[in-house]
Amino acid sequence: MFEDDFSELLRKYPEAVSDKKRLSGILKDVFPTEQMKVNLLNIAYELGLPLEISKTAFLNNAFAYRFVKQIVDTYGVSRANADWAVAVWCVCYGQMVLNKPCEIKLNKPGAAPAPAIKDIRDTNAGKQYSDLFQFTKVDNGYGVTGFSGQNKKTLIFPNRYNGQPVTQIMPQSFEECEVNEAIMIEGIQSIGEKAFYGCSCLKQVVFPNTVRQIGDSAFRACQMLGTAPLPASIVEIGRYSFAETGLKTVNIPKSVLWIGEGAFEDCKRLVSVTLPDGIGNIPDRVFKGCEALTNIKLPETVSEIGAFAFANCNSMLSLTIPDAVKTIG
Repeated sequence: MFEDDFSELLRKYPEAVSDKKRLSGILKDVFPTEQMKVNLLNIAYELGLPLEISKTAFLNNAFAYRFVKQIVDTYGVSRANADWAVAVWCVCYGQMVLNKPCEIKLNKPGAAPAPAIKDIRDTNAGKQYSDLFQFTKVDNGYGVTGFSGQNKKTLIFPNRYNGQPVTQIMPQSFEECEVNEAIMIEGIQSIGEKAFYGCSCLKQVVFPNTVRQIGDSAFRACQMLGTAPLPASIVEIGRYSFAETGLKTVNIPKSVLWIGEGAFEDCKRLVSVTLPDGIGNIPDRVFKGCEALTNIKLPETVSEIGAFAFANCNSMLSLTIPDAVKTIG
């Protein structure tokens, strides 16, 4: 069976998942008569699905559906084929290789062709899901200002409205909302100030690779938020943007040019931080009160450590300060 062979391939060549050229070559060698399926898997790879699978905590229908929609909208692939490609990656790679919890099931041979990944709809008069979002006009498109649907536990943000791109989630638009998951489709570029402030049930955020800016206090006081991998496109992390959240690891990409004061203050569960080369300033209060943080190595480019940057980091065992540092607040 194709899916079983694909899982075995991924186990045998784990490094191929991070090497597009090699993976494509292996797929052609192993499945010489299955070119259509190989092409579908490559399309899903192009959209970054394997990388997102490796970063997310739970592979559910909402996570998978946004990739199905992207494949259909971007490549003109049929819904059935897009569904198959995403389901195979989620099950064969996510569940079988990475042992991720996965609610998606592959259709068995001979079974009815019901989709493994269901359309996202709301109970409000059978409306299409995207119609339940509220928008405001911004430069070069629209910004999301709210959601009128009854079920707000999982929000999958659209990237088109009225034939134009949706590029922003507007300030305070989901403040203290009961959302559990926020999943953003490629195209959204910025998340406004206090956009998700105080969402006490928010556990997971999936950013697209187009996000460049996260506003001040955007996710502040989301105490349950444990998973929010920053995309490689991010340039600006606002003041107190992730303060008082449940994040356990923070990997700041090389693309980041600016980190605001207190960005990760009082993240009580934070145990691991990776800072990229090129960072010149450790902002004031940025890791203040991160009680579980045990060690951190500052890049050789750091020249200034701000006031209270590591105050009350009670578990800190080691802090490597580079020779370039001239000021410690």
